[in-house]
Amino acid sequence: MTAEDTLPSRAGTVVVGAGCVGCSAAYHLTALGREDVVVVDQGPLFETGGSTSHAPGLVFQTAGNELMTRMAAYTRKLYADLDGFRACGGIEVAHTPERWAYLKRKRERGMAYGIEGGELLPPEAVAERVPQIDESVIHGGYYVPTDGKAHAVDVSQTMAERARERGAEFYGHTTVTDVEIEDGAVRAVVTDRGRVAADEVLVATNIWGPLFGEMVGVDVPLVPCAHQYLVSDELDALAGATREIEQPILRHQDYSLYFRQHGERYGVGSYNHAPLLVDPEDILAPEEAPEMPSIREFTAEHFYENTHPDHDRSAYDAARELVPALGDCEFTSRINGMFSFTPDGMPILGETEGVDGLWWALAIWVTQSGGAGNVIAEWMERGVPRLDGERVDVTGAHVDRFQPHAGARSYVRDRGGQQYREVYQLVHPREQPRGQRGLRRSPYHPHQRELDAEFYDGGGWESAQWYGANEALRDEYDVPDRSGWLGRGWSPAHGVEHRAVRDRVGLYDLTPFTVIEVTGDGARDYLQGLLSNDVDVSPGRVRYATMLNEAGGVLADLTVSRLAEDRFLLLTGGGASGTEQGRWIRERAPDDGSVTVVDRTSGHCGLGVWGPNARATLEPVTEADLSNDAFPFFSVRETYVGSVPVTMLRVSYVGELGWELYAPMEYGAKLWETVWAAGEDHGVLAMGDAALNSMSMEKGFRLWGSDLTPAYDPYEAGLGFAVDLDTDFVGKDALLAARDRGVDRKLAPMTLDEPGAVVDAGRPITDGEEVLGYAARADYGYTIDAGIVYGYLPAAYAEPGRSVEIRYEGERYGATVRDEPLFDPDRERLLR
Repeated sequence: MTAEDTLPSRAGTVVVGAGCVGCSAAYHLTALGREDVVVVDQGPLFETGGSTSHAPGLVFQTAGNELMTRMAAYTRKLYADLDGFRACGGIEVAHTPERWAYLKRKRERGMAYGIEGGELLPPEAVAERVPQIDESVIHGGYYVPTDGKAHAVDVSQTMAERARERGAEFYGHTTVTDVEIEDGAVRAVVTDRGRVAADEVLVATNIWGPLFGEMVGVDVPLVPCAHQYLVSDELDALAGATREIEQPILRHQDYSLYFRQHGERYGVGSYNHAPLLVDPEDILAPEEAPEMPSIREFTAEHFYENTHPDHDRSAYDAARELVPALGDCEFTSRINGMFSFTPDGMPILGETEGVDGLWWALAIWVTQSGGAGNVIAEWMERGVPRLDGERVDVTGAHVDRFQPHAGARSYVRDRGGQQYREVYQLVHPREQPRGQRGLRRSPYHPHQRELDAEFYDGGGWESAQWYGANEALRDEYDVPDRSGWLGRGWSPAHGVEHRAVRDRVGLYDLTPFTVIEVTGDGARDYLQGLLSNDVDVSPGRVRYATMLNEAGGVLADLTVSRLAEDRFLLLTGGGASGTEQGRWIRERAPDDGSVTVVDRTSGHCGLGVWGPNARATLEPVTEADLSNDAFPFFSVRETYVGSVPVTMLRVSYVGELGWELYAPMEYGAKLWETVWAAGEDHGVLAMGDAALNSMSMEKGFRLWGSDLTPAYDPYEAGLGFAVDLDTDFVGKDALLAARDRGVDRKLAPMTLDEPGAVVDAGRPITDGEEVLGYAARADYGYTIDAGIVYGYLPAAYAEPGRSVEIRYEGERYGATVRDEPLFDPDRERLLR
């Protein structure tokens, strides 16, 4: 921006940040028809001084989940189309047998999420592609030929130029000093060059994100963290190179290193050191920074000395072991460059609750930048996040996923630092955070500890996965062992609880579940227009429904209990999903006073009492008549258990006779004690999340976040029974169109043909070499004695009796599509 340039006084959309994410967002917004887009950045265009400006631009597409993988694949395709990508291939090498096994799993995950051409290479084949490595120190590598290097600054400029052609304006050297909020909506962006009135603001400033949160009173759980990048002098092994990159980019994840070619020089990136966390307010302004704001002075001790808590050697020693030529070179460029980490390692995307028009796209690396810009633009323009034209599940990256404690500085730094340490580490899905634990505990927690509960962290809650005390019942219940990857962090208590609850009565902690009360004269009509099923039932009845977005994607499945003509209780899952779902419910409520929405989650505890002995356990301590006639399935009563006031639903997620009890939090300890004592003569035991998962799979009940996501509609998910097209609701038009088109993919249950076999989620489902889908959910069915997989398959493959294969740990497991439910198809146990 020159002195002659002046900012417009108004814009429809202001994007703050002209790095690759901001430019991608502007590119996609203008492609969707927006013309009044203004992009500002405090630095020069387009080497602005943020992370984009120093990032080496490596794009390894295979990530830890579908969203990140798909955004990376879209980024590669987009940047290649814009002549901003070099498809040199990417190789991740294995220094240890454990890493080699992990790379086999990673290749399967890549297949599952649509990455084509990935293959496992022996050491000599890796060395053929990267001759300067010592092949004797690796077991092999995972190679994806379409991986490569994004020319981040150049492609940002290209996207900006395309956006300019469609009406967007870009201004550098423009520092935002405030974002004006009035009456719960964005009004303007204030800069050192003037004020720009705006309807929407997208903050795409990455490491500066928390400072913008302070401007508007919003917690942005993100911490900048520096890592090291060095470039060597000329290496003999690369002599004669005629292009910047001729070899595949390389990862040496066992020592948190990556490498890329710079012509005859070689670059080394290192996370192999203690986290170097940076306070956003300490980042220098462009005019103050010696080089650029996102670059700090190189700290030699973090490269030449071992400061990583999980490694046995320094980055330098590990680098020259793999690439011996680096032991004789000088490094002509050395920096500590800043990126950013959130507490869970995922991006921050979406609109702030309570502030219309304030959007975020943060904690995104070059790898996913093009895809993230596409997602956020679709979301802003059309109201639903899409990627490359398809619905996409952004739950794990949604700005709403964070719980209240996530705004604490201590929490963000501790968990962000852990994400830094683990960025390349072998982390098992069951491995739990070490710090910031015990933040949220149900009133049953002391009793759970006495039963040797294995607690997992979920949204700050300590949630029991299983109870060590139940291993004592293994002589009574035969449970197959698990070995290898799936056996890590697993207990046979899982299988014992599964089988014992089918025989006895189990108590399950429902406290983390989301409890929302909707009241008022307009409550019925409001919920009728929000949910897919007819909720106009008699007081005392419960209805199962889905909540959809405008594109028909499933945002939630929940039970709706009508407690009175004007009072409803909504129950759905906990953690991040419950937080996002609660916001959706609140924001769409009418503001005329006819409806009141109150989240009761923090004030209530819940207890599931399930199993054939549930009625015998509860009858002596409950004032309500629990007979089938008086208290039928899917009904609700407000009553007492002992002297504890409870809202009691006859529902059961495990497919057995049972009830869910909800009470004010302060009564929780007494509720557990009362029910436990009543159940002692009936074989009562505590059950955890692991048994809940496997039992619900046997029964065909859906789990939001795996079986159900916004990427699928109710027909695809097999929930057409929860759709009443005689009512009007959000997403109905999309469902009508889907019904007319017909279902071309469907969620289907499969059982593994091999006795005792069990696999993990995220593995590809194939027919020969054709990838049909992937395991959205997988576990062992201890009652039916078979491994179970649920996955979305093409409709022709979703027919019962069809044979498919599951790729798992380098093997092919035969599987057969089944009718559902796999257990108790006539519901005799539920209705007894």
